[in-house]
Amino acid sequence: MIVTETKTYRASGKLMLFGEYMVLKGAPCLAIPLHYGQTLQVEEISEPGVEWKSFELNDVWFTTRLDTAFNSIETSDQEKSEVLVNLLNVIRKEKPELFETGLRFKAQSDFNLQWGLGSSSTLVSLLAQWSGVNPYRILEETFGGSGYDIACATAVQPILYEVAGRKTQEVELPESVTSNFLFVYSGNKQNSRNEIKRFNKRETAPEDVKQIQEIITQSLRAETISDFEKSLSESENLLSEILGMQTLKQERFSDYPFEIKSLGAWGGDFFLATFREEEQARAYFLEKGYDTMFTYRELIFR
Repeated sequence: MIVTETKTYRASGKLMLFGEYMVLKGAPCLAIPLHYGQTLQVEEISEPGVEWKSFELNDVWFTTRLDTAFNSIETSDQEKSEVLVNLLNVIRKEKPELFETGLRFKAQSDFNLQWGLGSSSTLVSLLAQWSGVNPYRILEETFGGSGYDIACATAVQPILYEVAGRKTQEVELPESVTSNFLFVYSGNKQNSRNEIKRFNKRETAPEDVKQIQEIITQSLRAETISDFEKSLSESENLLSEILGMQTLKQERFSDYPFEIKSLGAWGGDFFLATFREEEQARAYFLEKGYDTMFTYRELIFR
């Protein structure tokens, strides 16, 4: 089998600090790209069709072989194969010439895909980088969502993102604030699409969008962790009222002395806990049964 030169692409994972749900209503969101992410290697091969293999860390996570019509020849997971076919079909509609030869893909994540750090968004970004098709078009025709995670996939520092015009602005977060961040995995991967559907049934007002924007502006002016915590608390209380749900701190960590904020879809994935002494914070969450934790410096893109 003849194989051409391998091309490699990289996309970063993400976490949203502020603006969850409300970004879909026109509010900005504040998000950070992570050093965790995925790479994609692409080779042209002489055998027609598509060969795909995905790795989660060092383990094979998914494999499939497709014929030239994207029918499955063999696969380890039919549902995942159908998701991939949907993505490839969007690309083929715009750039059919890319599939005139056989293709071999190798996707490699360097994080646990259950963490909710952007397995779908990094895949969309990688395929867009390879194909030259607009990543937001691929997103709209497949997974849907605000697209902030697509912006994070190629960002190199924290960003403000707005759906309208896909507007992205780089911002700075001072170390005096971020040195007091601990990101804790809740142990439950949330289905963002289901949570978005549930949110869309809730009532929101223009004042809510404005308030989130003010909270984000306030957070970016914070020079101390105490000031930043005010923004965290205000955001949690506003979303709690809109969603008709208790805040995560109220529900699980009422005795924690500092702030806790849900990140992304409430009820799953990671949450942010502030601290003054890292060892004490880690000990608290370990005692509660949470053993996957990262400081800002351990998680952020660098």
